[in-house]
Amino acid sequence: MFKNYLTIAYRNLLKNKVFSLINILGLAIGMAACLLILQYVSFELSYDDFRKPNIYRLVEYSYQDGEMMSSRAQTTPAIAPAMKRDLPEVVSAARVVHTKPLMSDPVMQIDDRSFHEDKIYFADSSFLELFSYHMLQGDSEKALTQPNSVVISATMAHKYFPNQEALNQMLIFHQGERGKIPLTVTGIFEDIRANSHLHTDFLISFNTIPWNLDEVWDWGNFYNYIALSSDSNPESVEAKIPDFLKKYLGDYIEEARKTGFTFDLDLQPIQNIHLDSDLQAEAEVNGSRRLVEFLTIVAFFILLIAWINYLNLTTTKSIERAKEIGIRKVVGSTRSQLIRQLMTEALLINLLAMGLAFTFSQLLSPAFRNFSGSNFGFTFHPTLGWGALLLFLSGTLLAGLYPAFVLTGYQPVKVLKGKIQHAKQGLILRRSLVIFQFAASIALIIGTLAVQQQLTFMRQQDLGLSLKQTLIVKGPGMKDSTYQSYMTYFKNEAKQLPSVQQVVVSSNVPGQEVSWGRSFYLPANPENEQGANIIAVDEDFLDLYDVKFLSGRNFSESFSTDKDAVIFNESAIRLLGFENPESAIGQTVIWHEDDQNHLSKVIIGVVDNFHQQSLKKEIKPLIFALKRYIDAHWAGEYYSLKLNTKNYPAAMKQIRENWKQAFPNSPFDYFFLDDFFNAQYHADQQFGKIFSLFTSLAIFIACLGLFGLSSYMTLQRTKEIGIRKVLGASLQDIIKLLTQEFIKVIGVASLIILPIAYLAIHHWLENYAYRMYIPWWLLVLPVLLVWFLAMLTISFQTLKAALANPIESLRYE
Repeated sequence: MFKNYLTIAYRNLLKNKVFSLINILGLAIGMAACLLILQYVSFELSYDDFRKPNIYRLVEYSYQDGEMMSSRAQTTPAIAPAMKRDLPEVVSAARVVHTKPLMSDPVMQIDDRSFHEDKIYFADSSFLELFSYHMLQGDSEKALTQPNSVVISATMAHKYFPNQEALNQMLIFHQGERGKIPLTVTGIFEDIRANSHLHTDFLISFNTIPWNLDEVWDWGNFYNYIALSSDSNPESVEAKIPDFLKKYLGDYIEEARKTGFTFDLDLQPIQNIHLDSDLQAEAEVNGSRRLVEFLTIVAFFILLIAWINYLNLTTTKSIERAKEIGIRKVVGSTRSQLIRQLMTEALLINLLAMGLAFTFSQLLSPAFRNFSGSNFGFTFHPTLGWGALLLFLSGTLLAGLYPAFVLTGYQPVKVLKGKIQHAKQGLILRRSLVIFQFAASIALIIGTLAVQQQLTFMRQQDLGLSLKQTLIVKGPGMKDSTYQSYMTYFKNEAKQLPSVQQVVVSSNVPGQEVSWGRSFYLPANPENEQGANIIAVDEDFLDLYDVKFLSGRNFSESFSTDKDAVIFNESAIRLLGFENPESAIGQTVIWHEDDQNHLSKVIIGVVDNFHQQSLKKEIKPLIFALKRYIDAHWAGEYYSLKLNTKNYPAAMKQIRENWKQAFPNSPFDYFFLDDFFNAQYHADQQFGKIFSLFTSLAIFIACLGLFGLSSYMTLQRTKEIGIRKVLGASLQDIIKLLTQEFIKVIGVASLIILPIAYLAIHHWLENYAYRMYIPWWLLVLPVLLVWFLAMLTISFQTLKAALANPIESLRYE
């Protein structure tokens, strides 16, 4: 019997080629798009799931008078070992710290080759076991126990030791002004997976750091991780943290509380870091759970639109099969047999569509990976995978059952007499489904335009400084006592080049998070001690970047007193209580370096707030100090060169030659600042591209279904159109007749979706510190676009019917 069902289903597919093609193609495109999105979403959800589930990162939240001041992913180096000692639930603990907070722009050297490396960390010996590193060579328990040991990734082993054994070889680690350290390679690990919140190429033993950090509680630049026993509850551990902190920092906590300052520590599961963490000093740029949820909704919409097409086309076309069903009933077929027959057809169409969808998704996965900028594979997050399978099976069942029950519900006597009419409930359902399709299409277009407009808004805003034609060269990591003279030599030589307008040196450049900070207070009001980030600069930094002064003056070599001078941005002076920039000039502030050193500084200038980071971040208090007069040996170092030429290749060649003359052993690494700054929007741009792509697919699928639906609706009214034309109806009358229902449906869909879309966009924009106002056209344009596409889609059949000779449609009457 099943073979018979398949044979009949196959014949029906061939008999109605256009109908079958539209159904199968629409479902296949919808399923393929859904599969691609789910691959991407599954990858985002899988971050760190290959590691143990009971690992937590310690994060710190600071408050002033109950209002959150900061939230940091980094904490002090004493915390992890102390928790391991004091809390029985903690079975393992490890610290890692990037080399940059300890020294400026470290360089790895092998023989006469040297490279700036961004993924160098100091790590406790327990870190390899805690994070489940897969060691290709070496012992994970012993590799980082001795000072001057380093474990490297397989890629770095090939880079530094091609065609030779890397284990037990020597690397030279340059620490800038701190000199160099010989490191012995004690292990090689498999490259870290793409779905990890922390990627490392070099792990140097923690005891290589020349200080004992186990009792240091006031240096918050370290990532602390702990593992709890399998029977421990993280909430109960968090409940012990206040007493734990009081044990080590009781006096500090009490003194700070008097000024309204408090802080606490939380345990953050590492599996939640990528999608749920957006703290200061994150190890890498994280994703966004909200964006993943948006894409999941888009995937659901696309699949739903495809199924709605199937439902609408099948039920609309049901009148053509009504006589077939009526005859089958007359000759003895039961309703259950007919339902099984129609369900077999639905299953066949869905299976064919699913086969095509898997083929499409496999073929398009490489292109989609490049398009999305993600390195995901054809894998599914277990929960998401089972959910998608359940959704597919239930969707197939529902999409097949409804047309089957509609068709088998016709009375054979009425069908064979040609008196069949569509039930009112069926018409309402089809109309509701079409309304949903239009509403979903409008919502997706609004979402796409909103993402693009917010990106445009952020990129077109005045940053408060100039980034154009600025070349950034990373400072030399290989330094000695002659460095200052060679730095001056390079700056002077570069300024002599006709292509270079100005050269400055600084610890940070725009587009970077400033990780170095200190607290400041006024001598008359020590209780109001406020934290601010510091950028170490030279005299021409603010001029090169065209930063606007609100009051006071810039640094100058003419003033010997500038060694004790600082320049504040407007946000910083507001924190200290100054009412206006002018009142801050000449005032003394106390620079709280550490418990033993409180340095007096004089404010000589106040600059306007500018965006050090993207417009997703709020402008923070910033302080500028002259680099050569402060202890910033561990801060970053960057040379900013303002170019005045478009001939970049020639300029780069000249600058590179000057660099090699000044720093012959240091790598020449550079980037252009505008590209670097705009890279902060890369994740948003990728999301906008993905959202736009699948919105276009959703609209295409909807138009495909609309084309089929309008074709059959027009076909059903062929005789009516012929009669109207004979009675004198004009071409405009016929077009109005055939399109007015779709116009009404679009109007209803717009009224439903526009308020919802407005609220959704408003909620999404709250993620941005600086955001656009929602313009009226952002809501109106998608409605007009959907109306235009709908009219364009149905115009072929509409014009064909309106221009047809009425004699042809009425001939057999």
